[in-house]
Amino acid sequence: MDWRIKALFQRILSVSRLGDRINHSLITFNKQYHQNVVMYQCHETLRKFEHAKLNMGLKMVALEVGTGYSLISVITLALLGFDKIITVDITCDISFKTFKKQITHFNDNQITEISKHSKFSRSELYEKVHMVNRVLSLEELFKLLNIIYIAPYNFEDIEKYAPYFDYITSQVVLEHVPPTVLDVFFKKTKQWLRAGGYSVHTINFIDHFANPGLFGDKSISEFNFLKYSNKYWKFWAGNSLAYTNRLSYLFYLQLCKTYNLEVIEFIGENYRESIKLNSSLIHEDVIKKYDKPPNRGRLTEFQRGTLIIKA
Repeated sequence: MDWRIKALFQRILSVSRLGDRINHSLITFNKQYHQNVVMYQCHETLRKFEHAKLNMGLKMVALEVGTGYSLISVITLALLGFDKIITVDITCDISFKTFKKQITHFNDNQITEISKHSKFSRSELYEKVHMVNRVLSLEELFKLLNIIYIAPYNFEDIEKYAPYFDYITSQVVLEHVPPTVLDVFFKKTKQWLRAGGYSVHTINFIDHFANPGLFGDKSISEFNFLKYSNKYWKFWAGNSLAYTNRLSYLFYLQLCKTYNLEVIEFIGENYRESIKLNSSLIHEDVIKKYDKPPNRGRLTEFQRGTLIIKA
């Protein structure tokens, strides 16, 4: 399918709140969707946490940016031993019905992996998961695990509940955040992280219209979106359902340097078959996003990456 057809469909859907749910529902037709979400969210939460060499002590606070439609990652953080977790999103997308469908897939495999890093014993983890399974509402779940869910949110809302954090994390979220907001977020990260705290983010750098699936465009490069002007790209994908900032890892490293954030490591990866994009096709509007003109070849160097920051 030509990417513009999907873009037009998302543009139409974006005019209403119901459109977001319709867009998301298309991926839930897979019978294993909820099981896959549990496996993915738990695995990725633990993978990022392993990069944060945190000693889990008392009264530790975590911030998750981008709750999405699943609470599995924030539940995993609670089971690791964080005493308070704030999870935020720009829209309220979670539901108790979805939570109940997903938590039933939380099994021995997840508990075994969590126990390798948790401050709780295996028996304590089993007891906590049992209690989570018995809750009758999201409010009860949040109270049980001391989770604060803010959607929609702004940075001032976050600071009302916690001025400092030991851990800040996100999973393929930052690519959907406008550059101006990213700038503020990285500035806030410098203020929010306690001494010894970590911020770990996995970021997807590719054109989402090239993603595999029924509605993916198999004919385009995974960096196809770098070819277009800001005006052209905004016309097709400048809506709440399709927006991506078209930034490479270089922009995030640039922000870290600007706000004196110590980058412990950036782990770049290429996880899918690549259709190369001629770097001469990258539009000047993309180049202008950077403080200094970057090497064009580096803008398509990685499809995804994990950024590890220490206070």
